[in-house]
Amino acid sequence: MTEQLDACRAFYRDLLGVAPEPGAGWANFALSDGTFLALHTPWRPGMTTTGGSQVLLLRVDSLTSESARLTALGIGCSEPHEIPGGAVVTLTDPDGRTIQLIERT
Repeated sequence: MTEQLDACRAFYRDLLGVAPEPGAGWANFALSDGTFLALHTPWRPGMTTTGGSQVLLLRVDSLTSESARLTALGIGCSEPHEIPGGAVVTLTDPDGRTIQLIERT
């Protein structure tokens, strides 16, 4: 859920490389494996866009190339850091949600 739908539409379009399906008050991004990411504006009073400790984790083939692609689009990424079984970079969306890209070794 977001109150910055236009900014999030553009951010996730650039991040995922997928154009969202058009709609008023929402955006669906269909992914190649049949899943989708959906964003929407609050639809009832009192709904909040602040979340708990959710993290969207996306697997990529190359952190180096994805970080360079996103940086060229104006999306800042952390330096890669090693984790068991791979490495991750961290970034945030326009609402401050944490996103991590993971490259498995």
